[in-house]
Amino acid sequence: MTHDDEPQHRPQPHGTRHRGDRTAVTAAALLEFARPGSFDGRPATCLDPAVNPGAQLRCFCEAVGTGLLRQPANALSNLAFLVAGATAYRSVRALDPGRPERALARAAALAMIAVGAGSLAYHGGLTFAGQLLDVQGMYLIAVLLLVGSCRRTALAERAPPIALALLAALAVVQWALPDSRRWLFAVVLLPAIVAEARRAPGSPPLRAAVALLTLGYAGWLADERGLWCDPASLLQGHAGWHLATAGSAYLMVRHYRWAAERAATTTSVNATVAT
Repeated sequence: MTHDDEPQHRPQPHGTRHRGDRTAVTAAALLEFARPGSFDGRPATCLDPAVNPGAQLRCFCEAVGTGLLRQPANALSNLAFLVAGATAYRSVRALDPGRPERALARAAALAMIAVGAGSLAYHGGLTFAGQLLDVQGMYLIAVLLLVGSCRRTALAERAPPIALALLAALAVVQWALPDSRRWLFAVVLLPAIVAEARRAPGSPPLRAAVALLTLGYAGWLADERGLWCDPASLLQGHAGWHLATAGSAYLMVRHYRWAAERAATTTSVNATVAT
């Protein structure tokens, strides 16, 4: 084995040294869920008459109530992220600590929990702060996938500060221009998927994750545009989006396991050939 092949000398991508972003989003989201309006008293964009003057105010299809969970189905479906994140975190133990994929898988598991907490805060209280935390959790996943594709490259050492700067910029933009939040997510996520697919081509878990994400987005669109809509039902297209994306994020962790095992096999074969 050469010096470059030793796991302990590999540059580590985002996720190996910084957990503060995911922890901060999760903690803030739990506080916002417990006390809606703790950070910002404004309603979510979808309920703000100043943002939608004269329009019928709705937040996806599900009816907006006045109880602890203003959208029960959309809120409770986020438990899927918490279960997926906890399960994924436990599965990371099987990975070689020297592989960058282990750090990425662990970061992805924590990001899933942040996504679930943020979306629970959003659909639970439908506040502007909950909206910000919901979307910021989504950005965590997308940015992690993007910078994680830089592993084993010269950019790996620069990935953590780049990721933090990008997350900060996205937070500022979605606060100042909330209508940009969804297309910004796509702008980060789609190149990230392509970059990761090129970094680890042929990954069955990544392909399955993309397929499940696509299926979930179809449900999101049907719900958003009223194609599948019964406001009083517990079967909501947006809740289906949560279930699908939680599964997709879990498959992202499985993908990192697959990539780590393939990299280990390649290293072993190269070492055997060299001897």
